[in-house]
Amino acid sequence: MSTPLLELENVFVRRGGRLALNGLNLTIRSGEHVAILGPNGSGKSTLIKTITRECYPLLQPETKLRILGQANWNIFDLRAHLGVVSNDLMAQCSRDITGRELVLSGFFGSIGIWPNHHVLPEMEAAARGAMERLGVAHLADRWVDELSSGEGRRLLIARALIHNPDTLLLDEPTTSLDLPALHEVRSRMRDLADHGVGLLLVTHHLDDIVPEIDRVILLRQGKVLVDGPKEEILTSEQLSTLFGVPVEVIRRDGFYHAW
Repeated sequence: MSTPLLELENVFVRRGGRLALNGLNLTIRSGEHVAILGPNGSGKSTLIKTITRECYPLLQPETKLRILGQANWNIFDLRAHLGVVSNDLMAQCSRDITGRELVLSGFFGSIGIWPNHHVLPEMEAAARGAMERLGVAHLADRWVDELSSGEGRRLLIARALIHNPDTLLLDEPTTSLDLPALHEVRSRMRDLADHGVGLLLVTHHLDDIVPEIDRVILLRQGKVLVDGPKEEILTSEQLSTLFGVPVEVIRRDGFYHAW
């Protein structure tokens, strides 16, 4: 079997005086299409920040946190395996950044291009290719703060794809999008999955779980509540337990909807 993309065993992370991750156990294989679903405060954001090394687990003898079998990574090397699209990145964008610069900045781990950055021709070519793949090449010279939320989100996905990662980690990818932008971003997610890019989706919106995702993990109070095939997990009973309110679930054209 291939080395798992993520291995977390007995992971505790404290934030603001509380345990945001509370003995979390989770394994995700490379190339899987997985959704992690949970209400606000369930630990989703902390899990993402733990994977990206913005948060660190409490030191425990039995704790394990490995990405592709390694406990320690140079973050620049990791980008070739795991691309990250988060709301935190979008919030850091300003008028001084064009669409082209936002995508190119993925090579430098920055937001925008700075005087000390040396942009090589092959970087320009990779950025153009990623933008064309996401249908945003026409936004290259536009200021990022003039773009719609959907356009900005597609640029961030292009930024994450310039290293041709095996998996994309998508943090609430449809937050604040209108209906046309929702349709566009979800269509791009499906296209990426169909072309061999693994999807690791973290969300509290059931509608974000595109048909290509076949495994769902429910997260509550920093722990895995239940984990399994989508058809067994996305039920009214399971989601009512997760969110603590009565939830009715229907399925249509491979998508799940709840109210």
